[in-house]
Amino acid sequence: MMKIRTFLIALFFVQFSFAEKFELKSDSTIYAIGDHAEFVLSYEGNENFTWPNLNDTLSKDLEIIKKEKIDTLRPGKYQQIIYITAWDSGYFTVPPIKSENAETDPFLLRFNTPDVDLQKDIKPIKEQMKTPFIFAEIKDLIFWTLLILVILTAIVALIIYYVKKNKHKEHTKTTIPTRPIMEVLWERYYALEKSKIWENGGEKEFQFELSLILRSFLEFKYKTRALEETTKNIITQLNSIGLNQKVKEDVSLILNFSDMVKFAKQKGVYAQHENALNILKETLETHTEDIE
Repeated sequence: MMKIRTFLIALFFVQFSFAEKFELKSDSTIYAIGDHAEFVLSYEGNENFTWPNLNDTLSKDLEIIKKEKIDTLRPGKYQQIIYITAWDSGYFTVPPIKSENAETDPFLLRFNTPDVDLQKDIKPIKEQMKTPFIFAEIKDLIFWTLLILVILTAIVALIIYYVKKNKHKEHTKTTIPTRPIMEVLWERYYALEKSKIWENGGEKEFQFELSLILRSFLEFKYKTRALEETTKNIITQLNSIGLNQKVKEDVSLILNFSDMVKFAKQKGVYAQHENALNILKETLETHTEDIE
């Protein structure tokens, strides 16, 4: 009999030593809507206990708004603090929190609407306090505002200036003559012939205009860049387009003589100027095809 009693006592202590305790506790079960109700989720028992992975909600009415880290108090004893709230008033059941081999007991929580004391006097809304104006507090703002205005004014002034300048250029552009080019060249030739400015010391001006008429004719007639090129380059270009020898000799004679008068200050005799004028006339008469 004594052996049986000893066996039962030993069995009781063995069962007690391996008993698991998994629970969710709080100091209260009544809270106001929106309160952060603090609960302690604790476990004591097996060292290999698997802690449950808590979601953000316990039920459709109860929400976990914060979870602290899991504390190990000693091997086989753990706890975690969680904060629960509800956004509606009433009684709500906290469902069991389940692990692989344990679960907590369900219980009720009550969330009430916060009390409002309607007996207290309703005080009027206070007017916004007016602070004295202090210039030092806004002087930097004034400085930067003025600087930005000056920069913007300068930019606008530059834009207006360039717009007006471009409009002025458009108005002052010379109109390209619509008359046939040969008509213009002949008109300039007859004006030069009539002026006879070489007889009054205007040899340089005469040769300049004579050369300009011939260069204009060559540029428009043979598509050369005679107005920009030197005499040597013009002759080279004429050789490349296959002109007859007489035209090349006439052009070379006029341009070379013109260069000597304009740049070497050679005056020449009247007959030379008249001869150059006659050669220019023959050149224009021989090649009278109009170029638009």
